[in-house]
Amino acid sequence: MRAEEPSNSGMDRQQSWGVTKMPILEKAPQKMEAKTPSSEEEPVLPKLPVPPLQQTLATYLRCMHHLVPEERFRRSQAIVQRFGAPGGLGETLQQKLLDRQEKTANWVSEYWLNDMYLNNRLALPVNSSPAVIFPRQHFQDTNDQLRFAANLISGVLQYKSLLDSHSIPTDCAKGQLSGQPLCMKQYYGLFSSYRLPGHTQDTLVAQKSSVMPEPEHVIVACGNQVSGPSPLQPLRLGQGA
Repeated sequence: MRAEEPSNSGMDRQQSWGVTKMPILEKAPQKMEAKTPSSEEEPVLPKLPVPPLQQTLATYLRCMHHLVPEERFRRSQAIVQRFGAPGGLGETLQQKLLDRQEKTANWVSEYWLNDMYLNNRLALPVNSSPAVIFPRQHFQDTNDQLRFAANLISGVLQYKSLLDSHSIPTDCAKGQLSGQPLCMKQYYGLFSSYRLPGHTQDTLVAQKSSVMPEPEHVIVACGNQVSGPSPLQPLRLGQGA
């Protein structure tokens, strides 16, 4: 799929059945600085575009071609052509996506969250939940180990305080879109939400909801033993650690 030269909007592009190129977005130079609680609101970001129908169908066929026998691919190609024909079902569904884009901040985020995570029945460790591995520590005694853990928790709380006040710098894209501000919504959910299990789909529960009050505890797992929850009030920022 060969892309045209960027238009005034920076978003127009032309589709064929070949190689796909990402659009080059025009952007104004921006000076990114650390924010304070009194800073202005996050920059207004462009909405995620809905790819043109024919581009989506071309990508689907190109990915399928490597995975199925030629005869099955030809059958699928005929189905795709009928689906994408003028006045067909494809155009009707494409319009529904365009309508959704107009009415929501991000038309794909709910689909992505449910499909990639909340509907996934695999175990969370490794498949979904991240972890951090620190360099091996050589503690002199138990107090040394506890002091390290306390400092770690205190540092996490300090970072959470920055998140809660929206004081961390706005993240920016790298590479082709270098400097383009990114949505910070996922950052602000760190340490402030959890996944409520369900039979076929889990639910993402946010902080200060009717189900989850403000988090004030930490759970420590060590040697297959889980302790807690331990209250965090003495470790609140400004009250010492």
